[in-house]
Amino acid sequence: MQLESLPFDPNIYFGHVADNLLKNFGNKAIGMAEDALKKMRLLGDNEGFDMWLGVQRHLTMKAELEDLEDQITLH
Repeated sequence: MQLESLPFDPNIYFGHVADNLLKNFGNKAIGMAEDALKKMRLLGDNEGFDMWLGVQRHLTMKAELEDLEDQITLH
C-alpha cells in the first residue's frame, strides 16, 4: 500500500507559532511579530515576511476573539 502525501498547510504552523508566542510573551507577541515583519522587509526576505505575516494574522485573530469573549455576558 502506498501512502498518499497530503499538502502542507502553513496555517497550522502559523497557529502553533502564534500560540507559543502568546504563551511566552502575552500581549507583547503582536509587537514582536510586527518587529519581525519590519526586519524581514529590510532584509528583503520575502519568504520570511510571508511567514511572519501569517503568524501576525493568527495573533490578530486570537486577540479579536479574546475581545469578543470579554464582551459576552452569559445570563
